[in-house]
Amino acid sequence: MEKLTNQEKFRPWMGFVFFAALMVFFLTVCQLLQYYLGMTGLILTELLFLGIAVGYCLIRKVKLREMFPIRKPKVREIFGCLLLMMGGQSIGIVITALTSLIFPSSNSTVSELNDFLYGNGLGFFALAIFIAVLPAICEEAVHRGAILSHFRGIKKDWVIVLIMGIFFGLNHVSVLRFGVTAILGAVLTFAVVKSNNILLSMLMHLGNNLFSVIVGYFTAGSGAAEAVGEVNIGSYLGIYLIMACTAPILLTLGAMLLDPKSHRKIRFLFAGIIAGVMFLTGSGLMLTQSLKRMNDQLLNATFGYTVTEESKESEIDFTVEEEREVTVMIIMVEAKGDYKVEVVGDKEGSVYSSDIPKGFSRTVNTQLVLPPDHYTIRFIGGDNAVGEEPFFTISVV
Repeated sequence: MEKLTNQEKFRPWMGFVFFAALMVFFLTVCQLLQYYLGMTGLILTELLFLGIAVGYCLIRKVKLREMFPIRKPKVREIFGCLLLMMGGQSIGIVITALTSLIFPSSNSTVSELNDFLYGNGLGFFALAIFIAVLPAICEEAVHRGAILSHFRGIKKDWVIVLIMGIFFGLNHVSVLRFGVTAILGAVLTFAVVKSNNILLSMLMHLGNNLFSVIVGYFTAGSGAAEAVGEVNIGSYLGIYLIMACTAPILLTLGAMLLDPKSHRKIRFLFAGIIAGVMFLTGSGLMLTQSLKRMNDQLLNATFGYTVTEESKESEIDFTVEEEREVTVMIIMVEAKGDYKVEVVGDKEGSVYSSDIPKGFSRTVNTQLVLPPDHYTIRFIGGDNAVGEEPFFTISVV
């Protein structure tokens, strides 16, 4: 990576000290701002990050264009960054799944974060500015600008990428999000290291967050986030590995487009081997899980009924022979009205009751510990559901 003209002022140990000070500031001042002021606190946090980055640059008497290098990106670089983002996101999904499996208690942060970001009544464009545009400028200024400047003298680029990735993951203060944000930080750093152009990382950061805003805004209230927290993610790890098996090739292609001079063809061989291992591992996990589910499945059914004034309910039953933990998954389509689902045991009575979320995905996912009994899953339509013909897919494993 290109050095600053006065690189002697910036040493790697100073970068660690700067980041440690930033984290102390974030965990005290910024966290309090967000706790008491909500979204306003988040906006102030981003602006404070930008102020710290620019202020640090001025105090150290470094030219702005050196600490924050900006130039017109080449078309080749833009496509390279796009491929890097696609590959990084795929790897991030697998890491998040593994984290959820190892630390299941961390799943609650998903719904908490979504409530904080999308439960405040702000419109889409306001959220896009506060969650996508501001972080893309402010967080990049402090991470890929002020902090990264201390590591420009390190000869091994991969060391810089590794350090900055860990820093970015830690800065998000979440066990569940550490892996995916660390990967994102590494990818953003790689782009700046190879191009010496912070504008590229800002555009990549903007695209990443904007995609999250689109998904989060239009699925808010659908129950999708809550389902992620409740479902056994280990059963989906095979799917994630297969989905992400192209990531090594995408990352290699992206790196080649960003830095064609240092590219080596053998990297594609290694990428292909890793991709093949991921695909075979994912396929094996899916097959194992399928066989296990076939043996453990208590109920797997699809059915529909017509909601009338006289009969707004329908039900289906299953039996548990010995106490066990089960996952109940229900997907409902062809209905817009209000519906409620209950799980009732002949001896135990009601063991679960919930409204079926409205929105794009009308899904219920829950885990229950059921003693031996005969159980009934009951669906109850509201007054505004009369005349509808809901269709259900139900799985109890």
